[in-house]
Amino acid sequence: MTSSGEKWVTDDTFKPIVVDRESDVLFVTRNLFQLHKKRRQLRAETTDLNYRLSVPFAPHLFGSGKTTFCRSYLELVQRFRETSLSSFASDPSRKEFLDKLREAVLLYVDMTELKPTDPKEKSLEWAVHYLLFKSACLQSGFEEEPSPVECYNVLQLRTTVLVKRIREVLNMRTDQFLLVAFDEVGVLDTRGQYFDLEVNDEGRVRPYNDFFGIVRGLCKQDNVFFIVVGKSKGLSIKNYTASVSKVLLHFISLSPLNSSSIVEFLEKSHLEEQVHYRVCDILCSSSFSVNELAEALLEYTGGVPGLLTRAVNMLLNYVQTRGQPFTLKDECLSCMKEDGFRTVCSEPFVTRISTLDEDTRSLLDMLLMMALYRIPFNVNDRLNSGSYLFDAVTEMGLYRHPIDMNTFQVLLPKVFIGIFEELTSLSLLERILLGSLNIEPVDCFFASKCRVFEGIVAMRLVWILSSKVRNEFRESLGRLSAIWKDMKLPINGPSPLHYMMSVSRGEARSESSKERKTYASNEWNEIIHGALGFDKVYIPKEANSYSPDIMFKLQSPVKFKFLMVGVACKGRWKSEGIGWSDVIEEAKKFLKPVYDQVLSQALEFYHCMLIIVSTKLALNVANELGNQSRCYTSGMRIGGNSFEIPPNCELVILCESDVEMLIDREILNGLERAFSTSDRPVLKNFGLGLVQRVRHSFLSWQ
Repeated sequence: MTSSGEKWVTDDTFKPIVVDRESDVLFVTRNLFQLHKKRRQLRAETTDLNYRLSVPFAPHLFGSGKTTFCRSYLELVQRFRETSLSSFASDPSRKEFLDKLREAVLLYVDMTELKPTDPKEKSLEWAVHYLLFKSACLQSGFEEEPSPVECYNVLQLRTTVLVKRIREVLNMRTDQFLLVAFDEVGVLDTRGQYFDLEVNDEGRVRPYNDFFGIVRGLCKQDNVFFIVVGKSKGLSIKNYTASVSKVLLHFISLSPLNSSSIVEFLEKSHLEEQVHYRVCDILCSSSFSVNELAEALLEYTGGVPGLLTRAVNMLLNYVQTRGQPFTLKDECLSCMKEDGFRTVCSEPFVTRISTLDEDTRSLLDMLLMMALYRIPFNVNDRLNSGSYLFDAVTEMGLYRHPIDMNTFQVLLPKVFIGIFEELTSLSLLERILLGSLNIEPVDCFFASKCRVFEGIVAMRLVWILSSKVRNEFRESLGRLSAIWKDMKLPINGPSPLHYMMSVSRGEARSESSKERKTYASNEWNEIIHGALGFDKVYIPKEANSYSPDIMFKLQSPVKFKFLMVGVACKGRWKSEGIGWSDVIEEAKKFLKPVYDQVLSQALEFYHCMLIIVSTKLALNVANELGNQSRCYTSGMRIGGNSFEIPPNCELVILCESDVEMLIDREILNGLERAFSTSDRPVLKNFGLGLVQRVRHSFLSWQ
């Protein structure tokens, strides 16, 4: 039991159920079937030698559900037989395979038990063979481990004899499928040094190459199959074994759970000793729905199964100790926000975080930027010639959220953030990024597209507004706008980016939904008075056509006067640039409703400014500006007199040279290249060098 002031304990109080693994089960089943169909080619008994052994492999961090998945795979095959596996079984040969798979026996092998073994202590192959046989004996109920020497005298590294003996111990038929699940294969990172391994042309040893070579030999035996899981540098291993060992490792995605899957998890899991009591019934009162509980858990665990299970255990212990369920979502969230809850919940997960080497540690701010701005990366993206981003995420102690089979986003569960913040020598940039991720709503991460352009502008504004040294961009705005010049700058200090609800038309919102996700267009008053605070820069969580991309509020130091600022980031890189119609559209959706609903009621106190940050202006706009930034004040008309600036409002259009004060030209060029290929570019479109340049540009402003 772990405790924090006796309030947060982690005693196992419920029996969790495995949910949301249909696609993974289908994926693994297809791979196992390929081995079944091509085994003769693997043994070189045919002239078709194109087949290479395929092994399902899950190189994930602690808590991703890999052990639970491999232990429960055969049970899941039974569960999904009539649903996700039904189309797979439509072919007679696959149906016959699936029928036999339902009768298979699972042999679970814990690789943490791997060690040099008598009488051939330097042989990895013997150590693996003995561990397989020992695991079968212990699984069958043997009270003592078999003698290694006696086993060797019988087995003699002969795979045929080994498989036959394992079948006898497990009381299996010769035609019955044997599924071996190797868990914690990552121990080879350290224990490989104890064995005599093959040395490659560069004089290096690759323990995984030797290991999967052993697996390949075992797969030549009829009706034997393998799943391999464990914390490891999976992509490096995959690429090397494919080229040397002729083994193809296929990654099992094991995605974090989404909100609906967490609902299923809560509704189908029950107390350990009282099967009639569902977890959701213990935690939720009539005024607090299971959907709200699922949203709260997703917010803080990121849907990572191990973190989710631990968090639910802690909440169950807390609720049962105090004798009443949660009545509100905010009450539940306030518990998970506590430092004690976060510390206890993340305790077994943070070993890697606390032991980061300097090279890995140097990647933190870049990975945090990728998480915050939702920059997806491809499975084969490299950090350098010997390292992949896919593996670096694991090394850093973060998680990968798959968008598709080959594309991922960096996921940092909120319960981890406090642990990261305790790292020594965090830069100011890292603290701002961590703070931003801590504030950001989780549905922003899972739903919205890449927000890198808006994110860069917002981060620049944080530095500009808070810098105590002379700032050319800030002074330029002061020269353009007397209202801006009256405001109190700099603000107190660099703070995280705050994500807020987006602004949307009232009719676009369903009043019947349980929780309103957006503000209606007539609620700007509430936004300005309630949602926005001083010294904070906000990014709406959803990009839509009814709100600016960035918002903040300033106050005069000597008068009761406020300036509401919206920033429209027009980064579309159209060949003709941003025209007057685009500018007017932004003005109509921000200046007009803010005037109608707020300023008209308090003209004496409130002012509103919209800043257009465009990467390229249309020729007619640039000509009217005279290639310099311009401020249009109340009563002035723009776009051929088609829009009049409302009272107490200003419209600032930045010229391209002033935009480059925010983002330097090389970064803008890189963004243009990336967004010209896709509206959701991946890291490869940006280029690692561009992301690093953005990082360095932020650091230069600290």
